[in-house]
Amino acid sequence: MRQLPTPHKVMRKGYDVVRSARSRLDSLVLVPPSADDWPRVSAEHLSLLDGRTLNFCVRVPEGVTASSASLLLGGSSSPVVIPLTLVQRGDGYVEAQGTAVLDLLEADADQHRPVPAGMRRFLLAAGQWRLSVVFTDASGVERRCAVAKAPRLMPDGPTVPEPVREDGTYCRLIASGTGRAYVSLGRDDAEAEIVSVRIGWSEVTLEGRLLNAPAEDCRGDVELVRRNGKTSRVVPATWHGDTFVCSLKPADFGGLGTKEQIFDVRLQRPRRRPLKISRRRTDVRSPGDVFRMPHRLLTAEDDSVVLRLNPYYTPIGSLAFRAAHLPSGC
Repeated sequence: MRQLPTPHKVMRKGYDVVRSARSRLDSLVLVPPSADDWPRVSAEHLSLLDGRTLNFCVRVPEGVTASSASLLLGGSSSPVVIPLTLVQRGDGYVEAQGTAVLDLLEADADQHRPVPAGMRRFLLAAGQWRLSVVFTDASGVERRCAVAKAPRLMPDGPTVPEPVREDGTYCRLIASGTGRAYVSLGRDDAEAEIVSVRIGWSEVTLEGRLLNAPAEDCRGDVELVRRNGKTSRVVPATWHGDTFVCSLKPADFGGLGTKEQIFDVRLQRPRRRPLKISRRRTDVRSPGDVFRMPHRLLTAEDDSVVLRLNPYYTPIGSLAFRAAHLPSGC
C-alpha cells in the first residue's frame, strides 16, 4: 500500500513550487515593447561574473560590415556606452566582445573591490536598463539592434547564476515579456540574516546582521514567538555596528511541556515592524538540502531544566526552533 506523504512534506513541496515560480518571475519583466525592440540580435554570451562584471559577446550579423561596435545600456537619449572589441573567428564570422564592471550609483564606491586593470567601471542608477548593440561601418553609418536574452548558464547546476552581493545591492540579467535583455540594478528590502548559530551545552549563541536599514535600526532585541498561542519572549541583543549577538538559554523558551513547540525568531526594530531572522543569503540552488543543524540537549546552569532543541530553517529560509522538555528521569 502506498504511503501518503506527511503534511510537512506536502508543505515543503508547495513552498518549492512557489519559490520556483517566483524565481522565474524574477527573471521576467513585463514591460511594453519599445520602438527599438527590433531588429534583434541574440547574444552569444551574456553573463554577470561575481554579480558586477558584465561579459558580453555577439556575432556581427551577416551583411553588416563593422569597423567598431558598442553595447548600449538604456534608451536612445543618454545611454551608457560600453566599447566592444571586434574579433575575427576561424569560421569567417566576426564577434563583438566586451567586459565592464557595473555598480549601483547610490552605493559607496569604497565598499567595492578594485577594478581590474584595463577594465572600465560604470555607475548606474537603480532601475532596468535595456541592452542594445550598435555596429558602425567605416563611413560612420550605424546599425542599431536590440539584444535578445541569451540562454541561462548551468540551469541545473549547484548554484544559481545570480551571485549574492555582500552590500545588499543586486545586479541581475533579466528579460522583458518580448525576450529583450535587460540589466536590473537596485537594493533589496531590509533584511536580518544569520551569520552563525553556535550551540553549546547551556546556551545557543546567535550572531546576525541587519542589511539595507538605517543606522538607528541597529539597536533592537531578539524575539522568540511561539506559534501555538503566539506568546513571545524578548532576549537582549548586543550590537556592534550592524552586527548583533544574542545568547538564548533554556529559560528563554518559557514553561514547556514534553510536547514539542515551535518558536520563530524575529529581530525587533525601533518604531518599525520586526524582521524574521533568515538564513544567510547564498547562491546555493537548494540551501535546504545543504544547511542543516543538529538536535542538541540544552541544560540550564543549575541542571533544573533540560531541553531537546533543534534549530532549523523553514522552507522560506527563516530561523526557527523546535523545543521540548525532556521527561523527568531521562
